[in-house]
Order: sequence, then C-alpha cells, then structure tokens
Amino acid sequence: MTRRGRPRQLHRAGACALLVAVVLTGPLVLATAGPAAAAPPALRLTLAARPVSGGRPTVEMLARLAAPGHPTATDRAVKGVTITFAVHLDEFTGAPLLTLGSATTNAAGDARLNYSPTFTGRQPLVATATDSSGNTLATATTSYRATAAVHPFAGSTEAIRPDGAIGRVVVGVLLGIVALLWIVLVTIVVRVQRSREVTPL
Repeated sequence: MTRRGRPRQLHRAGACALLVAVVLTGPLVLATAGPAAAAPPALRLTLAARPVSGGRPTVEMLARLAAPGHPTATDRAVKGVTITFAVHLDEFTGAPLLTLGSATTNAAGDARLNYSPTFTGRQPLVATATDSSGNTLATATTSYRATAAVHPFAGSTEAIRPDGAIGRVVVGVLLGIVALLWIVLVTIVVRVQRSREVTPL
C-alpha cells in the first residue's frame, strides 16, 4: 500500500465511524429530549347578565373565570383574579367603554357586579380579567336589553337640579328676590314722580 492511499483509507474509515455513531446515538438523544412541554391552557372567561327585582332598575353581571381542563376535561375555577366590568355606550357614536367597576373572583371563579342602566335599549357589556401587572388574561362580552333606566342625576345630585326638590326652592327664592327688587324700584320711581308734581314752582 502506498503512502498516498493510506490518508484516503483513514478518511473513509473516520467517515464510516462517524456515520455509525450518529445512527446509534440519534434515537438515544431523541428519547432523552422527549416531547416538547405543552403550553399552559388559556383561561376561559364567560359573562352573563340578568335583571334584579326591585324598585330601582338594576342588572347583575356575573363573570366566571376558569382554566380549561388539562389534561382532564374538567375546568378548574380560578380564584383571586380581578374582573373589570364595562359597558359600551351605543347611544354615542364612537364612544369608548365606560368602566362600571371591578370585582375579584371567589373560590368558584365567580365575580359579580350590579349595574343600573342610564339609558334604555341594548347594553353591550364587557368583562376583562387582568393579572396583578395589569396584563389582560381573558375577555368576554354579552348583551342585555334594558327596558327601564335610572336618570343620570339620580340620588343626591338630582335634588339640586333646577327641576329637583332643592332646585325648585332655590329658583323660587331667586324669583322672589327679583320680584321684590322690581317692586322696590317701581316704588322709588313713583315717589320721585309724585315729589316732582307736588313741588311748587
């Protein structure tokens, strides 16, 4: 065998050894790595609304947060997550969501909030679940049709409106003062006119 032939044979032998090593160790590497870890399931949020009996028109909003069953088919309630409730004001074109309030999910994953509609008709309601950093975890929407509404100035502020209880009293007092000023002014003018007529030339 010549000296030139030996490097070629060594090169071929090394390549064959490397190929055999790859074939033998490949399945072992794959078995060690195993399947990729499954990503945690996304949270599922549902929203429902129902009327509350009573004199004041009120809607109860119920949001339920759960983690889809993994690996089982049973959902798991998620506790301690903040749910923010909002309504979209359809009566104003392009109006943003109006935040109504927030609640924290209980052991059953439920969060409730009562809402008194300020306009009748369709109420597009939105619930948003957020973590402690304010990141959105899940959202849900539903629609409720209100047949009765609460006046926007209902409560203590309603009394001070011009047509409210206190407002009517204040307006009456102001009108009385204006009428009294006019009477005093007319009386002064009449006296001045009479004094001029009585004064001798």
